[in-house]
Amino acid sequence: MDVWLLLAGEFAPPPHLPQAGDVAVAVDGGMRHAAALGVVPSLWLGDFDSSDAALAAQYAAVPRLAFPTDKDETDAELALAYVSRHFSQARVVQIIGAAGGEADHAFANLWVLPRFALPALLYARTAMYAFAHGPVSWDVHGQAGGKVSMFALTAIHGLANSGLRWTADNLSLTPFRAHGARNELCAAHATIRWQRGAGLVIAPAAASGTLHSCIISPSFTR
Repeated sequence: MDVWLLLAGEFAPPPHLPQAGDVAVAVDGGMRHAAALGVVPSLWLGDFDSSDAALAAQYAAVPRLAFPTDKDETDAELALAYVSRHFSQARVVQIIGAAGGEADHAFANLWVLPRFALPALLYARTAMYAFAHGPVSWDVHGQAGGKVSMFALTAIHGLANSGLRWTADNLSLTPFRAHGARNELCAAHATIRWQRGAGLVIAPAAASGTLHSCIISPSFTR
């Protein structure tokens, strides 16, 4: 089972739509992405400062969990906390609308990820992001020459890859360095894995603007 979080940022179509048995949770104005994904979320949460009357009327039957506008957490952070509590068995959290719009919101959506245990895939118009705590393994599918970057959000240990131009085998990475940036696929498939630590894999869009020139997917089960 995957959990789909619908945030209020710019919509970027994911490589696949939600499957039977998946769960969708809308976060404030992110409810406007529900129709494009073909889902009716089971919960709508947030402070509702970016949801209009038409959206509220269209999804009036969806249960709400409301928070005050003045609070210490972002709506996305509250949604991740909710999912972590209620869907800890989820394979991965698929996050729509995590980027675009206000830059501080987009950065905050990445910044808070290490607080939570669940792996996450985030979709933006310009890139695809994969976050997880180790041990974890990601598959990357694309074309030779496609760019892939790996960043340590905490200390990473046991980093290894295959199918990339610059190889790694039991490598350690420290946070706030760009040692893993701008690697390249040697062929149509690569793997990136690490044993310990919180890391972020980024596959940018092609220079032409083509969405998701590389597709990242989990090669693990939970």
